[in-house]
Amino acid sequence: MKSKIISISAISAGFVAICLLVGAYFEVADLFTVVISSVFVTLPLYFNSYKGSVLTFLVGGIIAFICSGFNIISLVFPAYFAFFGIYPVVRIFLTEKKVNKYAGFIFGLIWFVAVAYGLYFYYLLIMGATFEGLPEWIINYLPYLVAIIAIVFYFIYDKFVLVARKATHFYLNKIIK
Repeated sequence: MKSKIISISAISAGFVAICLLVGAYFEVADLFTVVISSVFVTLPLYFNSYKGSVLTFLVGGIIAFICSGFNIISLVFPAYFAFFGIYPVVRIFLTEKKVNKYAGFIFGLIWFVAVAYGLYFYYLLIMGATFEGLPEWIINYLPYLVAIIAIVFYFIYDKFVLVARKATHFYLNKIIK
């Protein structure tokens, strides 16, 4: 890899690690920091380096996981490694390779709903999460609500990925000569 690709990959891996660490230590900001870290994963794509983006995804996530003290209780790491870290790279790859946009969208939607259910059951069955204080009807329909919320969130997140890619490309074009 060229030195520019290595340097932008290292910088973005550092930003990813910082974002994930903030989310791991401050539970209020966990979902927000996971979404923001996915923007930094796409920075090496400015040089069309998918290898740099995948390495940024892996290195940034692993550094943050180690620095957080292997915090598996946090929502940040399962969500990042299962979907949010790699999805922007896959989505941009499918867009640039002219794959049918509806097929790519449906693939991402199914992937995200599966991850949402995986996180739901992870916290419910493995971590022993309880939903005390919620009304009974919400508890009864919670699996359906997870799917509905995941679908709505995916529509927003998918558009966010594409807009963030254009914005970072625009600003990196002004910065990097």
